[in-house]
Amino acid sequence: MTATASAGNRIYREGDEDIPEEFVDLLRRMLMHHLENSTNPHYTELLAHLWLRGMTLCPEERLKTVYAKLMQQEVEHGVITSRILAGLGVDRVDEPIKQYLFHLPIDTFCDLAFFNALGDRVGCYIGETWEDVPYEPLLSVADRLHRDEVFHATFGMTNLRRVCSTREGLTEANEKLKIWWPAALDMFGSSTSEFSDAYVRWGLRKLNNEQLRRQYVADTRPVLEEIGLTVPDDEVNRRFL
Repeated sequence: MTATASAGNRIYREGDEDIPEEFVDLLRRMLMHHLENSTNPHYTELLAHLWLRGMTLCPEERLKTVYAKLMQQEVEHGVITSRILAGLGVDRVDEPIKQYLFHLPIDTFCDLAFFNALGDRVGCYIGETWEDVPYEPLLSVADRLHRDEVFHATFGMTNLRRVCSTREGLTEANEKLKIWWPAALDMFGSSTSEFSDAYVRWGLRKLNNEQLRRQYVADTRPVLEEIGLTVPDDEVNRRFL
């Protein structure tokens, strides 16, 4: 993606002296709360956990090779975020992972499939909103980050189809979807977040939390139903309405 102005808006570069203070504060906040950050020890712990789960639960060696590529990209994403933050004066982040989806047990291949199919799919929607972000260091990597998240989500959905191809797998997936679906929807955050609207106002996102969540539901629910899953009501077991 080439960093060019969209609709005549200014594209700020690292070190520009006239970057608005509120814009910088919001950009720092958004990226410091972003999960993928190689300087964040909590992210390092998560990567180690996910590596072990994937290498343990993938039922074929071929899938382990694909999963290894996925994990490599996750490490690279963390490095990219840390570099952008360093350019904004933030050298290290120590932020506990608040999205509870990342704390859900991954006990079976079905859980791993849901983690990627639903969790990484949320990343696709967040990443799509960065394609016109008015900050060159983030804009220049937005397209690559989005492509990677699509790969991760597609890998998960393919695995989920495999799980649901058997009666036993479909039964397990329908039961566990009651846990993974609300957790995925809550990853977008509160519908009343003031920061969500501020990100939109400054061009850091195209849509606010609730708008992104509605788009995710509209696109994802039919895919899950096509596999044969019964998707819970969107407000059941939710924490952030």
